[in-house]
Amino acid sequence: MAVIEDKSSPGTLQLIDAGGELHVKHSGAEHDIVLIPLPSANAIEDDPEDPLNWSLRRKLLQTSCVVMYTVMMVFPSSAVYSVTTPISKATHLKVSDLVSGTGAMFLFYGWGCIVWQALALQYGKRPAYLVSMAGSVIIMACAPLCTTNGPYLANKILQGFFGAPVESLCEISMTDISQTLADLVKWFAHERPLYLAIYGLSLAFSGKFAPVFSAFINTGQGWRWTLWWCAIGIAVAFVYCFFLMEETNYDRHTHQSTTSADTSTEVVNEPVIINGEKSSPEKESDSETNAAFDRTAAETGQVVYPRKSYWQKLSVVDKTRQNRILDIMWAPFKFFTFPVVVWAGFMYGTNGLVWPGILNATASPLYTGTYHFNSNEVGYAYFGAVVGMIIGSLWVTFAGPQLVMRLARRNKGVAEPEHILWLFGASVVCVPFAMLLWGLGAEYKIHWFGLVFAQCILAISSTLCLSTAIQYATSSYLDLGGEHITTIILIRNTLSFAINYGITPWINAQGRRDTFITVAVLALVCNSTMFLMIYYGKRLRQHSATRYWKWVEEARAKGFSH
Repeated sequence: MAVIEDKSSPGTLQLIDAGGELHVKHSGAEHDIVLIPLPSANAIEDDPEDPLNWSLRRKLLQTSCVVMYTVMMVFPSSAVYSVTTPISKATHLKVSDLVSGTGAMFLFYGWGCIVWQALALQYGKRPAYLVSMAGSVIIMACAPLCTTNGPYLANKILQGFFGAPVESLCEISMTDISQTLADLVKWFAHERPLYLAIYGLSLAFSGKFAPVFSAFINTGQGWRWTLWWCAIGIAVAFVYCFFLMEETNYDRHTHQSTTSADTSTEVVNEPVIINGEKSSPEKESDSETNAAFDRTAAETGQVVYPRKSYWQKLSVVDKTRQNRILDIMWAPFKFFTFPVVVWAGFMYGTNGLVWPGILNATASPLYTGTYHFNSNEVGYAYFGAVVGMIIGSLWVTFAGPQLVMRLARRNKGVAEPEHILWLFGASVVCVPFAMLLWGLGAEYKIHWFGLVFAQCILAISSTLCLSTAIQYATSSYLDLGGEHITTIILIRNTLSFAINYGITPWINAQGRRDTFITVAVLALVCNSTMFLMIYYGKRLRQHSATRYWKWVEEARAKGFSH
C-alpha cells in the first residue's frame, strides 16, 4: 500500500495536501485530499481488476451484495428477541435457555471468524460467503425442530459458526473497494467511514427490524415461521450473491511513500521496467502476471492489464497462493498486545452488544408481563430502536467525515486516528440515560412510551459504535486490517456471550432496578475512557510502532492481501 504515514506513529497520515507537494493520487472531488490507499497502476492505465480501481457501478453492485448478505445473515440472530415468551410457552425451552443460546451464538459468531477469515484470505472471500449462506439455510430450516435445550443450543452454536463471516469479513470486503466514492459524494472525501457506515447501517437495520417482523410473523403464521422465513431470506441472498458478487482478494504491488519522525524526505519505491516487463522492489518477477501481458506492449516497456469475463467473475476458486492458513489464524491473537485494538474491541463490544443485550434480554418478558403487550405490540415497541438506528447512522455518516476533515485541516493536514473518537461523546450521554430510563421506568411502571424512548436512545450508541471503533483501529494499523478486525470481533462477541450467560442470574440476585442503576454507572465509566484514549492514544501507537512495522514486513513477504 502507498500511504503518506509517519512510521513512528502508525496511523498518523498526511490526509490534506493543500500545496500539492506530494506526488500521489488525489481525490477528484476535493483535490487536496490524498487517496489512501493508492491503487495499483502503471504508466498506461490503472489495473481494472484491482477493486480500488473498479468503476462506480461495479463497486455499488459489490456493495449491494455485501449488504444483502449482511441483512439476511443478521436477521436470524435477533429474530427471537420479540417472541421469546411465545417460544417458551410452546416448547420446553425457558426464557433463560433462549437468552443463553443467544450468548453461545454470539460467542461462535466471534471465534468462528478465526477460521473463516483464514479460509477467505487463502482461498477467496466469494466462496467463504457462499458456503456460509448455504450452511445457514440448512441450520435455520432445522431450527424450529429444536424444542429442547440440548438441540437448541447446538443449533445456535452452528448458526453462530456459519454466520461468523458477517462479523469481520464484511468490513474487509467494504474496505477492499473503498476509495473513489468521494468523486461522487463531494462532501465525503475520506470515504472509508462511508463504506463502514453503509455496512453498519445494514447491520443495525437488520438487527433492529428483525424483532419487528418476527413479531408480526408470529401473529400471522406462528413462531416457527419466524425462523423459516430467515432460511428463505438467506437462500434468496445466496442466489443474488452467486450471480453478482465478485472476488475482492487482490495482491497489490504499488510504490510506497512514507515519512518518519526523523525526516520529512519522501521515500518512493517506484515500479521499474526490467527487460520490457514491469517489476517492483518487493518482487522482481511475477510469472502469473507476466504470462498475461501483451507481448507487443512488453517489448515497449508497457503493461496492459487483462480483463475478466463475466463467467470468470463467477468462479468460486481464487488464484493459488502459498499456504498461509495457520499464519492468518494466529495473527489476530498478536493484536491482543496492542492497547488501541483491545480498547476498540471493548468499546465495540460494550456499546454494540453488552448494553443492548441487557435490554433485549428483559424486553419481551417486560412488555408482555408488566405492560401486557401482545406479540404485535412488542414488535411495534422495537420501532423505537429503528428510529435510534437511523439517527445514529446519520450521526456517523454526516458528522464523522466532517469531523475527520476539519480536525485534519486544523492539524496542518495531518489526520490522527483519535480524531474520530469524539463521536463517542454521544455514547457517554445516551447509554447511562437509556439504562436508567429503562430500569427505573419499568420498576415504577411509567408509561410504556418511556421504555420505547429508552430503546431509541440506546440504539443511537449501538449504531455509531461499529463504524467508529472499527475505523479507529483500522486507521491506526491500516496495513493489517484483516487481522485486528478479527481481534476486535473476538473481544466484542466474548463480552456478548458473558452478558447473555450472566444477565438472568444478575437480575435475579440484585433486582431489576439496582441492576440497571449499576449498568448505567458502568456504562458512564466505560464510555468516558474515550477521553483517555484521545489523550494517550498516539503514545500507545508510538510504543507499538516497531512491532507493527515488523509484522507488516512479515505479512508482505508472505503475500498477505486484504
